[in-house]
Order: sequence, then structure tokens, then C-alpha cells
Amino acid sequence: MTTNDNKIFLSESQLPRSWYNIVAELPFDVPKPLHPIEDRGVEVDDFDWLWPLECLRIELHEGKYGTDPWIEIPPFIADVYRRYRPSPLVRARALEKYLGTPAEIYYKREDLNPAGSHKFNTALVQAYYAAQEEHSRIHTMATDTGAGQWGAALAMACETVGLNCCVFMIRKSFEEKPYRRYLMRMAGAEVYPSPSELTDTGRSVLKDDPDNSGSLGIGMSEAIEFVKEDPGRRLALGCMSYYAVLHQSVIGLETRQQLEQIDRTPSLMIGCVGGGSNFTGFVAPFVRDRIGGKPIEFRAIEPDSIPTLSQGEYRYDWADFSELTPRILMYTLGHRFVPPPVHSGGLRYHGKTPVLSALVKNNVVNTRTYSQQEVFDAGRVFLKTEGVLAAPESAHAVLGAIDAAREASNTEKTPVIVFCLSGHGYLDLKGYSDVLDLDTSN
Repeated sequence: MTTNDNKIFLSESQLPRSWYNIVAELPFDVPKPLHPIEDRGVEVDDFDWLWPLECLRIELHEGKYGTDPWIEIPPFIADVYRRYRPSPLVRARALEKYLGTPAEIYYKREDLNPAGSHKFNTALVQAYYAAQEEHSRIHTMATDTGAGQWGAALAMACETVGLNCCVFMIRKSFEEKPYRRYLMRMAGAEVYPSPSELTDTGRSVLKDDPDNSGSLGIGMSEAIEFVKEDPGRRLALGCMSYYAVLHQSVIGLETRQQLEQIDRTPSLMIGCVGGGSNFTGFVAPFVRDRIGGKPIEFRAIEPDSIPTLSQGEYRYDWADFSELTPRILMYTLGHRFVPPPVHSGGLRYHGKTPVLSALVKNNVVNTRTYSQQEVFDAGRVFLKTEGVLAAPESAHAVLGAIDAAREASNTEKTPVIVFCLSGHGYLDLKGYSDVLDLDTSN
């Protein structure tokens, strides 16, 4: 471990050797998925055509995934992780000074890998599991993507392990964020605007609404339909799956080591939530401390136009638009919900991953919502102070930290605020321009 005034680094030898499997240690159940039609639980055989088998076992908490709190990271994955991990934890001293707060603010940088976000942490593993299946004839991974961070990560992951990649990108982001689709195509992926004319789902949606801006639920249904056409294809999911949460725990495990080495305990941990994988992986290693009585608060931030955790129903629902996936117990706005066309494409999802939903339901995690305007304003403040342009999604966490620091100014305490900077916004400047009117301002 090395430090300077602002950054806390871990050495390659300190890279976590295992992921943290939070469901094995929670004092309450995270119910397993139900069959999409029948009144029973899902079995591996029901969906072995859709997901890589190891991912499916994780999703169903099968075997060690239901009992063992530590899951070894495969050597191949660890070797690739070392190209960009461990990632630094940064003290936001300039932001603290700007706010005049007594709080200490730290942010975990997940924007420094080639795909530009935390998404590569799980995309790599999912592609690896597919390529490694015994007697595998899998040749293509398919997925949906919102802003394109996940699509870019999966495209690069597939290239790393020698698979093809097909991405259904929500139409609004496809049109407004061309550089992300260029990045995917440079990595060898096929990219289609969703809803598309490629699938029955897409054609049906466009028939009813030719100007439909798309949703992650629609994109997921299109990806599933695409997979179903060829036994050599499999689905990858970046946010709604428990296996993505498990893989993202590497973020929280590194953060825990870094805070321990500077003798800090977090008062408040903050992250943005789309499906919930980056936030849940970030806080997971600290949850048992909270349950054990330590006064750590976890705050999940979402757009006020898509208030799934704060205003959604806690019930079983499908993860996709066409009811092809298992039904999962989660906070949801309804699988047919088409979100407003906000620029934070990665947060435009109707539901939240079951483990995060269970944490909210059991009062371990609380929530807060913000408007698009104030989020983008916070992104501009962060750029001016820290010199880092956050993705619109990540700027929700930035604003959460700013609000918490301002709240601390009214107390005599010195809280330690830690947030996850889940991705950079250098391919999102069109969105920043639209909201902040950068074309006309001087």
C-alpha cells in the first residue's frame, strides 16, 4: 500500500483473491427466482440455454453460492484484473474545501479501466464462464445496454476471451451517445438500436409506438429472443443479476482495505443505482458491520423520474419487457414501464436486483432521489474541483456526497463519506451540453 495526500493505492499483491458472497451471511433470506409462468422455483435446467451455467448457479444460490461467504476468483480473471486493479481510493480535498465542510470525502475510482466503468469487473467473468463451459460451442454473448458502458465492457470482455458480442442499445442512447457504440464496434461487437427491427419484440413495440425511445427491459427481451434463435448464444447481464453483484464485491473489498490502512471507518457510503450491482458490490463487505451494530449508513441514489426503490412496489416481477425471464422479488415500477428519456441511460431500469431490494426492505439501505438538472450541476462542480468528469449516472453519487457533506456542516462531527465513482463521463458530453446549455454559454 502507498499513499500521498490524496490517493490510497493497493499493490497488485493486495488484489482480493476471492469475491464476497453476501447472501451467505445475511440474517434474512434473499428469495430465489420463480419460474416465469409456473408456480415453482427456477431450476438450472429451465435456463441452461440462456445463461452460462456458472452464472446460473450463482443466480440460484446453488451449492457453495448459497453457503460460502468467499468465492475464489479464477486465476485467469485475477490476471486480467491486474491490468487495471486495484483501483485507487481518492480523498476529495478540493471538493471538501469548496464545500467548506468538516467531513472527509473519499471516492473509489472505477472509471480507469479501458471500458470506463465498473462494468468490466463482471463482463469479463461472464464471458469467461461462457467460453470455459465443458464441451462448449458458445460463440456469442448478447445483452442490452443503456448508456453504453455495459455494452462497451462486454464487447471488450468478449474480445478478451474470443467470443462474438451482440448489443441492443436503448434507442435514445444509441442516437445521443454515438461514441459508445463506436467503442463497442471497435471492439468487434454488433450494436443495434432498441427497439429494433431485428426481433419480434422490437417490431411489436415499434408498431405500437414508432418513436419509442427504448428501455432496458425492452432491450433485454430483444437480447433473450436473439439468444433463443441459436444454441451457441448466451445472455450477459450487467446489473439485475446476483452474479454481477458478487463480481462487483471486488470494489468494496479493495475499499475496505484502503480505509483500514489509513485508519478510517466510513460513516456513510453512497452509490448510484440502476439495477444495483455497483452499489451493492461496493457496500457488501461493510453490511455485516452495520448488521453487527456499527453506525454505518448506506445511501442508494436514483433519478427522481425513475424512483424504483423509493416509490416502487416490493413484489415478484419479470426483469424483461416480454416476460421471458424468471420472476424475481424486487422493488419494481413494473416490467412494462418505459422510463422518460433522461441522459442517465444506465439508470433507466424498472427494477432493482433482489439482494439490494432485500437490503432496502430490511432497512439496511436507505434511498434518495435527485433531478437531472441538479445531478448535472454536481457533475460540473466535481469536474471544476477534482478534475474528473463523472458519468451522468455516477454524478448522482457525487451529488449524494455533496449533500451529505453540507449536512455535516451543521454538526460538530467529522463524518467519513465514501462514494463509488462508477464511471467517467467523457463520452457523455452531449448529455452534459443539453442539460447545462453548453452550446450557448460562455
